[in-house]
Amino acid sequence: MTPPVHRDVFETLDRAAPYLTCWLTFFAVLTIVRIVRRPPGPPVPQREGMIASELPGLPLMLLHSVGFVLSVLSLDPVSSLLFLWWGPGYVFVASMLLIRARRKLPPLEWKRFARATSWLCKLSYLAFVAIYISLGLHGLPFVYSAWIMHDQVRLTWLRGNADRTRRVSEDLWIPRVLYAALLGIPFVTEVPLRPLAIGLAGVIFVLWLAGIVRVVKWGRFRTRPDPRASDNLRDIVYLLDRPY
Repeated sequence: MTPPVHRDVFETLDRAAPYLTCWLTFFAVLTIVRIVRRPPGPPVPQREGMIASELPGLPLMLLHSVGFVLSVLSLDPVSSLLFLWWGPGYVFVASMLLIRARRKLPPLEWKRFARATSWLCKLSYLAFVAIYISLGLHGLPFVYSAWIMHDQVRLTWLRGNADRTRRVSEDLWIPRVLYAALLGIPFVTEVPLRPLAIGLAGVIFVLWLAGIVRVVKWGRFRTRPDPRASDNLRDIVYLLDRPY
C-alpha cells in the first residue's frame, strides 16, 4: 500500500544517503581510533558535550528540516507533521540548549516533557522507516541504523553504557531491534555506495556486539546514566520516577 505522502519529497532526501554514509564512515573511523587508544578496563565517565555527541547525526537531523520545507511547499500535511519533530523541533531544542549553555543559564526542567519526547522519537522512527521502505527507498533507512548503532558502539566502549540494548529489557520496546537488523540492508538490496555501506555495517555490528559483551563483564549492563549529567537528549526519560 502506498503511504499518503508526496513521493518526490522522500526521493529527494534519499539522494543524500551516499554523502551521509561517507560522513558516518568518517566518524566510525574516529571511534575505532579512540577504542584502540583507550586504556584497558572500564571507561571513566566523562562528558563530551552535546555538540560532540550529536555531531555524527547532525546532517541527518538537519536533512529533516529540508524535508519539512519541501513537504510544506508540496502541500503534503502528513509529511509536514512527520518532519516537524525531527526537523524544526530538533533545531529549536538544540539551539535553545546551546544558547542557555553559552549564557551559563540554569538547565531546563525536562521532566514534564520526558515521556512525550520519548514516544515522539520512537513513533517518528517507525513512521520514517515504514514510508521509505514502502516507497522502495533503502538509503536513508540504512543511514538511520548506521547512525544509531555507531552511537551504541561509542557508548558501550567509551562510556560503559548499554543504552538502547538495556532499554529493550526495561520497556520491552521490541521495534528497537530494527536498529541492528536494518544494518543488513546493503547485504540484501542495492543502496548507494554499497561496498562501503557493507563494510561500515559489518564493522559497526561486530564492535557493538563486542562492546555489549564488555559492558556485561564490567557489571554495568543495568547501570542507567545520570540524565542531568548526560550529553544524550534521549536520557531525559530517566528524570521520571517510573520511566517506562
